[in-house]
Amino acid sequence: MLLTLTLVTLMTAQDTGTLRVTVTLDGAGVPRVFLLVSDNPATTAPRRVRTTADGALELALKPGSYTVESDLPVTRNGHVHTWTEMVEVIAGKETVLELTATNAAIEPAALDAAAAEASTNAGTAALLAKWRDAVVEIWAPTRHASGFLIDATGVIATSYHALGDASSVEVEITAGRNRFKVPGRVVASDRATGAAFVRIDAQLMAAPPIAPGCAQARWPSVAYEQEIVAIAAPMLAEKDAIDGVALRATAQAIFLDMRLPHDSAGGPVFAESGQLLGISALNEDEDRRIREPWVVPVERMCEAFAGAEKRIAAAVAPRGTRLPVEVRLNAAAAPHGPEPSQAPAASRRPSVAKLSSADFDISVLTPALARDEPDRYSPLADFGYWSEYVRDAPPVLLIRVSPQFEESFWKMLARGAAATQGMALPPLKSVTSNFLRMRAFCGDAEVAPIHPLIIERRLSEKGSIREGLYVFAIDAFGAHCPTVRLAMYSEKDPQKADTRTIDPQLFERLSRPASQH
Repeated sequence: MLLTLTLVTLMTAQDTGTLRVTVTLDGAGVPRVFLLVSDNPATTAPRRVRTTADGALELALKPGSYTVESDLPVTRNGHVHTWTEMVEVIAGKETVLELTATNAAIEPAALDAAAAEASTNAGTAALLAKWRDAVVEIWAPTRHASGFLIDATGVIATSYHALGDASSVEVEITAGRNRFKVPGRVVASDRATGAAFVRIDAQLMAAPPIAPGCAQARWPSVAYEQEIVAIAAPMLAEKDAIDGVALRATAQAIFLDMRLPHDSAGGPVFAESGQLLGISALNEDEDRRIREPWVVPVERMCEAFAGAEKRIAAAVAPRGTRLPVEVRLNAAAAPHGPEPSQAPAASRRPSVAKLSSADFDISVLTPALARDEPDRYSPLADFGYWSEYVRDAPPVLLIRVSPQFEESFWKMLARGAAATQGMALPPLKSVTSNFLRMRAFCGDAEVAPIHPLIIERRLSEKGSIREGLYVFAIDAFGAHCPTVRLAMYSEKDPQKADTRTIDPQLFERLSRPASQH
């Protein structure tokens, strides 16, 4: 059997060749370049491919003649570059095609916005390639944000508005193919300037910092409709560079025309020349329908840093303990399955498990179960700020802890008084006590969550409801656990645990693939 597999592997390798394509301008690889690859003569529709972060791509192809051409042009220094090249792929060998300014067709860039939109900006791509590894993801309990290393001592700058009142966060670092998450401590947060700073173990990041140049005598100026670039680190997606233009600039902010994702504020913003302009920020309404992107200018960032410099220097960085991360899937292995009504009865997923403790209601589910919730208006289908995370998350285990509601004695009297006047009012309920934190145990061993998230719903200027949404590895609990125990704490009594023990078989059923149900 082993010999047969080996022969098949060798025959497959001999029947195909490798085409490696690189796109390089001004000495730097250009990422995100879309190309079309078709055989000669064409037998099928062209294959659309895109270069990776280093401006290269590799394809396994049958031997023969191929045409490689631009799908979208590449814009650089006011000119567009396109390519049409023919290559010969040889079985068992690597063919390298280098696309550069030398073999490109170069024309002046079109002036209309539509043409500019449908092109890859090589300057933008070069900034992304240069600073990609210095940009990080920041997971706060109630928000996700971008951030960027500004100092070799492990100081990361981000947006005050993105962090809110968080004092500790988790910082997700990507360097090449390595991805890991570590604790971060918020060492300064300045509402007046809009800047915040997070400290991590300085040894964790090999990327050079994006130095703000706080000692410079002159700060960068920004003109109306000046082109700018923001680097963003959205959750569950690759880092990206976003083009935009400046609308107006004040001493406190630079206002933008830019499509900045709501989970990506806090990253660096550059002029097209590569000069750092500041930190991206976002103002949005409660429904996140109206978003106003702006920039904390670099001089305001430096002002906030100078005001907290002693505190930042004295702050002890948390240990660089590696924290759990999701096992992310590619598009071909996306977790979305058939709708429940279309799935055979034997392969239908289990339902959401609903439990209770003394103070909390508990839901145990997976992202797939959340997506299949038939009632879109059900509270179980609404995860507040984290709805997009649940929608796009790979297979993970979600434990949602919600405060119970009760009707106070005085509200009950008010309802009774209204009834004597002919008005039948429903029970007037209020939260017993908001969720604070949770610890989960497999037997006696505590299990660290991937994300300890908070769903926050503001009821008024003075009050809000806080639920826990803890994300674990899909197989964190199950038959290998003698018991599964949740210890939940409330804001009202932060030292007293409300404990609930759950049958491990419940988690075993949730972690099985749908085909095994």
